[in-house]
Amino acid sequence: HVGCGKNRFQDWINADLSLFADLVIRLEKRLPFKDEALSFIYSEHVLEHADYKVGVRFLKEAHRVLRPGGVIRTAMPDLDDLVDGYLHDWKRFDWVNWPQFSFIKTRAEMMNIAFRWWGHCHLYNREELERALQEAGFGSIRFVKYGKSNHIELEGLETRQDSVLIAEATKV
Repeated sequence: HVGCGKNRFQDWINADLSLFADLVIRLEKRLPFKDEALSFIYSEHVLEHADYKVGVRFLKEAHRVLRPGGVIRTAMPDLDDLVDGYLHDWKRFDWVNWPQFSFIKTRAEMMNIAFRWWGHCHLYNREELERALQEAGFGSIRFVKYGKSNHIELEGLETRQDSVLIAEATKV
């Protein structure tokens, strides 16, 4: 469970930058697992905090450590959804209505915050995420709904409402 933060999953190796994680990792570094050692990897709101090259490097490492048939599931905000909200109804986003964001007055301010706050470096849409997963070596990529999966181990893992871009990529 990469980028676990405070959301620790039972029976998973919970990995993060934090010393409170089971395993401290950095996306730009080699993962401390042997080739083909893992069946599943999950990350939520992680890739958008690294630049594109670092994101692809991490996905290549995920590909290396997954067994054939292993799956990485990654969930994040969707750039296309943000653009749609910007154009049509920017106040529809859950986080925009949190008390600490009551200062936001315009859709431009909302969009700048979505791009620049929280350490965001590179936002993805389906096309961009598929490109990154393909560059990392994944051949089978499916976009799935929040909490839904063909793999019981990957069902119901999302913890954030703005995780609307969710992909599962299988190592073939």
